[in-house]
Amino acid sequence: MTIPRMRTLTETMAEIKALDPKTAVTPNCVRTLCKSGKIRCVFTGKKLLVDLDDLFKYFGSPEQ
Repeated sequence: MTIPRMRTLTETMAEIKALDPKTAVTPNCVRTLCKSGKIRCVFTGKKLLVDLDDLFKYFGSPEQ
C-alpha cells in the first residue's frame, strides 16, 4: 500500500510552479477540480488537501 502525497493548496501550487514556472494552472482551477470530484482531495475544516499524484495524472491523461 502506498501513501498518497497529500498537499495543501499552497504546497500544491508550489509543486506545480517548480515543474512549470509559467503554468496557467491557478489555485481556483485546482479547487474547482476538487469540488467537482475530478481529482481526489480531502476537505478538513478550512483546509483543502490535494492528492498530488491524482492531480498530475488528471493533467497528464490525453482525454482531458
